[in-house]
Amino acid sequence: MTFDPRTISGTPYGAPLVPPLPIRLRRTEILTVVYETDAAAADALLPQPLELAAPLVLVNVYWMHDAEFFGVYGESAVQLPVRLPDGAPAMYSPFLVLDSDAAVAAGRELYGQPKKAGRVTLRPDGDLLVGRVERNGIDLLTATICWKQQACAPDLLEALVPGSGTNVNLRVLPLDGADVRRELVVRDFEDVIVHECWTGPATVELRPNAQVPIHQLPVRTVRGATHRLIDLTLPPGRVIHRY
Repeated sequence: MTFDPRTISGTPYGAPLVPPLPIRLRRTEILTVVYETDAAAADALLPQPLELAAPLVLVNVYWMHDAEFFGVYGESAVQLPVRLPDGAPAMYSPFLVLDSDAAVAAGRELYGQPKKAGRVTLRPDGDLLVGRVERNGIDLLTATICWKQQACAPDLLEALVPGSGTNVNLRVLPLDGADVRRELVVRDFEDVIVHECWTGPATVELRPNAQVPIHQLPVRTVRGATHRLIDLTLPPGRVIHRY
């Protein structure tokens, strides 16, 4: 007996990989390090009409303790502060690595995030919180912060980099033949609850990898860091520009 494809909204049939939105992420632990980089290097990664707002990079290493549909996994996102066509602040993601096949597929299909599979960990080692991003056997990113030395305001990251809760991505959708649809998709975190927020001395180290060339954004100076535990909702994105 065959099924009617008009009755389903995801594949594989009976066990879809990509969930319907919105979804809730509970007790999401995030290490974020903000560093200064080369402005020309950052600008070279941005699609027009986005504009670089500052020569900064946000390195986020997440541990998803309880993500609806996806389970428990690690993720990382390298982001650049930008101005949207209407002038609003946001973060553009040139590189993302994570170890959940469903989250890779969902991020790419729903939001256009350039996600790739890899191994991401975030765990304490004595008095240091260490985030590591690995692909092809190479630790291509290591971020650290001293363990809970100084409590901080929940909006510290937004004060450092406006637009930190808004993500914009270039979604590229192959159509029939050689046709491709290209568009900018924006998503905002919703219903955010901050359980803990800490700051302190932090570091970030990059290693070259041709599959995830984060090293194209060299580290000049660390400008700040946070270690947060939050709940948040991922809503559907919205298209703000089509090419």
